[in-house]
Amino acid sequence: MLPAVLVRRGKYSVADPLFVEERRPILVARKLRRGAEAGDLVLVRARERKGSLRGEVVRVIGPSSDPRNVYEALFASIGVSRSFPRRVEGEAESVAGRSFGERRDLRHLPTVTIDGEDAKDFDDAISVRREDGGYRLWVHIADVTHYVDPGGALDRQALYRGNSVYLPGTVAPMLPARLSTDVCSLRPHADRAAVTAEISLSGDGEVLGFRVYRSLISSDARLTYEAVDGFLEGRGEIEQPELVRTAYELSRRLKTNAAVRGKLELESREPEYEVDEEGVPVAASMRSSTPARELIEELMILANVCVARELRRKRGAVFRVHERPSPEDLELLAGRLAAVGVRVEPTPENLGTIARMLKSRALGYLVLRSIPRALYSPGNVGHYGLALEDYTHFTSPIRRYADVLVHRAILGDELPENLSEVAEHISEREWRSMICERTADEYTLMWLMRDRVGECFEGTVVSTTSFGLFVEMETGATGLVHVSKLPGWWELEPSGVVLSNDEIGASYRVGDRVLVQLLDVRPLHLRAELRVVKRL
Repeated sequence: MLPAVLVRRGKYSVADPLFVEERRPILVARKLRRGAEAGDLVLVRARERKGSLRGEVVRVIGPSSDPRNVYEALFASIGVSRSFPRRVEGEAESVAGRSFGERRDLRHLPTVTIDGEDAKDFDDAISVRREDGGYRLWVHIADVTHYVDPGGALDRQALYRGNSVYLPGTVAPMLPARLSTDVCSLRPHADRAAVTAEISLSGDGEVLGFRVYRSLISSDARLTYEAVDGFLEGRGEIEQPELVRTAYELSRRLKTNAAVRGKLELESREPEYEVDEEGVPVAASMRSSTPARELIEELMILANVCVARELRRKRGAVFRVHERPSPEDLELLAGRLAAVGVRVEPTPENLGTIARMLKSRALGYLVLRSIPRALYSPGNVGHYGLALEDYTHFTSPIRRYADVLVHRAILGDELPENLSEVAEHISEREWRSMICERTADEYTLMWLMRDRVGECFEGTVVSTTSFGLFVEMETGATGLVHVSKLPGWWELEPSGVVLSNDEIGASYRVGDRVLVQLLDVRPLHLRAELRVVKRL
């Protein structure tokens, strides 16, 4: 089934596909519209007929003017939804009451979760203390495999989905809510089944010992990134302050070690949305990394590394692998950076240093495009971006199927025989989900600007093409300055990152700062039309 918007063309109803590779219009007869009106989002079953597409509406989602309907169409574009088949929901309900069984009781340990303000599925919790001049860290992860049996309806559905998909104000979860936000979620003051990675470290953050086991925990506090950031900056108090101070101290040592070993650090921003009680976005802000987020990131990376080292000694496991950039890609990057005035010779070893010296996120995007994407694989080839020989994903089994496989491997449970095919499938699902989430961000950021046509915004040129400049505005939305809105004749230079006009001796390069005016915005089609007011 294809998501589409129904439009009237003369006396015919046509469904224009959205968010999928198929772009040809689909002719829909009046009797096959299921009451859909022009402007409605629909799911269409299409078939080829004499060189064109004919179809019927299978489901009417609702008016395309409502972002919630657009998110539903986006979920449909990758074959997921917020709901589950009845059999899957039934199995989730039946396993939810399972006894915890034999496991190590760690409920005496001070324990917290640290997540976003709107999080509901708490995968991970931490306990930490100073010990013998170093640290002892417990990373507690929801024991999803205690409830999800290999080959069952829950397992098959989780494998198909591959991961949870998060769109503004909503989510298509990998597991039903009975598990994902209830019995598996590490809620405060509730006994929960967990898998704990216990790690002893030196004062410098070097691993001295590691073990992993099934445990019983109870979180003492549900902390947020915002509250922890405020506490670390001296702007407020939180529960379990000594635990957080110690965790932060350890995370700083781990972050220093990561920089020394050559971890690739690229500045990034992600949109964060405010939604109303009905789930409609009302505002957006761009979020950068913060000390609290880095705290959790470093501790989770450490747990993933320790588990990956254990998996190396076991038969049958899934690793998170990231290959080194090819000589050809680095040569292309060198040419592009030179075209924008940065003369360096990128190598796999110095790419992290180059990334740190670049002052513009737009130039950081050039570095990002030069490296392959990370994948899941039974073969361990290391993780280039993190500068690690061993890496896997262990810390988010509520929302990633790869982590479910890793839990089974580390605990000695059953793994699928076709592990290579499964790894390829979940890698593809992750990629499609990421595209879906990025598309939702593009749409939402434009939708929030629908009443701001005519206004001017500061922005950065993030891409150049033969037909114009793509400018990322301060709001986070990206729009196009078409060459027809620029004076004279413009050509894309061979580097692909400079658009120039030799007649007037002018050019625009990736990374240039400009002031642009929003001329038109069509969120559903992901189009924002801009013109350059002046350079900045």
